[in-house]
Amino acid sequence: MRMLRSVSRGLWDYRSFILIILTPLLLLPLPLVIKTKEAECAFVLLLMAVYWMTEVIPLSMTAMLPAILFPAFGIMKSSNVAKEYFKDFHFLLVGVICLATSIEKWGLHRRVALRLVSMVGVNPA
Repeated sequence: MRMLRSVSRGLWDYRSFILIILTPLLLLPLPLVIKTKEAECAFVLLLMAVYWMTEVIPLSMTAMLPAILFPAFGIMKSSNVAKEYFKDFHFLLVGVICLATSIEKWGLHRRVALRLVSMVGVNPA
């Protein structure tokens, strides 16, 4: 019983590594047996779904898997994948996230809030 606990604890400690390696191996028969673009796309999507739900790798890296695997499998050309990833809206979103992160890091949001409270006061009327 004690040995079973130690083995299960050891496996639990390496669960991320096991999921990263085991998931593609378990899904690999899909593109190998059904040799179609749809099966290869399903492989990528299922791999992303498992990684996304378990968060074994960061979500940003999981979101980039199609950019790497679609051209590797020949599902889409890399130029077409890049067009989908680098649209104007995505650049705007990345810029806003960078701006929000820097505002939070330097405490600008607190300074603005304190300045407004000092100018207006704490009385709601």
